[in-house]
Amino acid sequence: MESRILSLSGLNASRLNNERDAWIYLPPSYDDLQSLRYPVLYMHVGQHVFQSRKRSGETWGLRETLDGLIRNGEIQEIIVVAVEHKQNEGASEYFHDQCAYPIQMLGEQYEFFLIYELKPIIDRMFRTLSDASHTALMGSSAAGLATYNIGMRNPDVFGLLGMLSPFFVHLDEETFVEQKQYRPHKPNPGQKLWLDIGGAEGFFMPIHVRSVAEELLSSGCVQGETLYFYEEPDAAHAETDWGRRAQLPLRFFFGREGVSQRVDLFGPDTVGMEGASATLNAVVTLDNGLMYTDLEGGYTVDHPAILEVTPEGRLHPRKPGETIVRYQNRNLQASMKIAVVEKLSATVTVEVEVSVPDTTPEDASIHAVFKLSKVRKGLYRGTARLPRGVCFRFKVSRGYEKEEADDQNRPVPYRRLNADRDQKVSYIVDNWIDLPAGEHTKGELS
Repeated sequence: MESRILSLSGLNASRLNNERDAWIYLPPSYDDLQSLRYPVLYMHVGQHVFQSRKRSGETWGLRETLDGLIRNGEIQEIIVVAVEHKQNEGASEYFHDQCAYPIQMLGEQYEFFLIYELKPIIDRMFRTLSDASHTALMGSSAAGLATYNIGMRNPDVFGLLGMLSPFFVHLDEETFVEQKQYRPHKPNPGQKLWLDIGGAEGFFMPIHVRSVAEELLSSGCVQGETLYFYEEPDAAHAETDWGRRAQLPLRFFFGREGVSQRVDLFGPDTVGMEGASATLNAVVTLDNGLMYTDLEGGYTVDHPAILEVTPEGRLHPRKPGETIVRYQNRNLQASMKIAVVEKLSATVTVEVEVSVPDTTPEDASIHAVFKLSKVRKGLYRGTARLPRGVCFRFKVSRGYEKEEADDQNRPVPYRRLNADRDQKVSYIVDNWIDLPAGEHTKGELS
């Protein structure tokens, strides 16, 4: 028995005035066990869920993930509905009533399509378990925000919400002014919530998602029962990273319960009496494969006069010195040394220089962490203040789907920049993924 992918075309979204496709994952037993009904996971931006529609080849690769989890008996079999995103609309359909960008917010219209137009079709065509406790909604970035809004507004429809790197807060790259893009919702009885974020997503910062998780816990969610939050160290804001992490909410929603097996403690080795705030990330791994960040940790400090640590992992320096912070979760332990200094600036200065190939359009806008200025043909440079400790995994780009490529025009690995100090970095771009080597253009629109 093998899983299979079906496609549904021309699904009408009446209030959005468009049509879209959806791709349906049917689990291995679907055709043979005709009396069995299955939970359903609805996913946004469906064109990247099972295969890549990008030049870079990035995809969640969810079919392979599901097949492996099901084959090993780690989750129950489910149906997945991957809903196409109409890219010509931008991210408009993923925002309800708050957005830092001047866009038309069509979140409620998209919500209507999912609940009243798409879901009835799926429940009619396939053998689904249609109640909320067996219906999940999942997405990343702006689609993670949409999952929060749609799911929390409709607990009678979606009982399982997976929010990967949700775009809760917009951070202005120059002023560092933060703007919330969500209205807080109280937890709904019976819903299970998964929230996560990568530690190298740049201006999509862990604290933005962690704070929402803390709000939900203080409002009635129970860690390990109705909510998990996870900060994955060094993960990027990218399809491949979300795809690798998707197995975690799948285990939470559709797998067995687990027992704590190990803990790893991450965080800064130095904090300042003055300067940016900092947190620890106690990552607990369960024997069912699930991982989460403990927001109700048991911390002790060898010298509490030097440093205080809250259960959430927030660090409060008291006076200069060094001390050991110890974490304990039942029989699991971890520790790390942290130094407290008088002052650690809240920002650092980073200069970035990028050399680009001759194929680069003359009017290209080059972005490497931030937008660079053209020095001369083939060379771009820029300087910016960045929040101390923010980490970026990125590719040099000229815009969406115009990332750098290697000398054979193949996708390149993500670069990494950790803004932990003042620094100057230089990068060389061999080619662009959208411009074959040797193909010259006068401008981006030529």
